[in-house]
Amino acid sequence: MAEEGAERAGGAGGASVSDARMETLAHHRGCIDRIDRTIVALLAERVRLGMALGDLKRELRLPLRSDAREAEVLTRVRAAAGGALSSQSAMRIFSAIIAETSAAQEHVHD
Repeated sequence: MAEEGAERAGGAGGASVSDARMETLAHHRGCIDRIDRTIVALLAERVRLGMALGDLKRELRLPLRSDAREAEVLTRVRAAAGGALSSQSAMRIFSAIIAETSAAQEHVHD
């Protein structure tokens, strides 16, 4: 009985199970790191496009923010969310993304 408990805790033969789980942990963390880099690159691209749109809106003498456009974006986000990402979480995330893009548009000429 004591040997069985030691094996489950990482003793005789249990180390390989623990090592495999640690490898899985490291793999998942690596995947998350890769995804995070991709998200940051996409956010930077979104902000760059938002700044270009801000310049165009200034030329056209249009308001920088459009409640209708923001609602349209959030509606698409709500519809696209699913699985592990709830629509409420997606809406909070994209509300912050919209706010940061708008802030970049407003401060481009400061």
